[in-house]
Amino acid sequence: MPKTAMMSREQIENLIRRLNEVENSRPTRSADEIVEGLSELLAENVEGWVNGKHLSGRAAADELDRGLYELVDDYHRVIDHLVIDPPFVSIDWCMKSVRHNLEGLGCSIMEVDEAGLILRFWMYFDPAPFKAIGMQI
Repeated sequence: MPKTAMMSREQIENLIRRLNEVENSRPTRSADEIVEGLSELLAENVEGWVNGKHLSGRAAADELDRGLYELVDDYHRVIDHLVIDPPFVSIDWCMKSVRHNLEGLGCSIMEVDEAGLILRFWMYFDPAPFKAIGMQI
């Protein structure tokens, strides 16, 4: 596995701020616009694991995101904790939807590449609240 160049804490914090701003703009932007904005923050060869399920490439990540944002049109994520150890970042979050009476807790770990894009991510959350609103996880 190639080693990524060291990103600064400030660069990684700015990336997470941009990521959260895009995600939380769902009430005013379409699901496709959100997916496009998020995709711009991912490396072309991004790899991810969602509760252990492997996703490879932007298209797979985009498909997962599109499903969530089409279903939850009042999506809002609050980051409770942020730990940066370049090139890695860990966030503890709560995703909320008033319309769906949803509060989903989880955490994400991301590795940022030398271009400031998300190269790898690991996301863990309780799937029960998401399954209850019809999301296939």
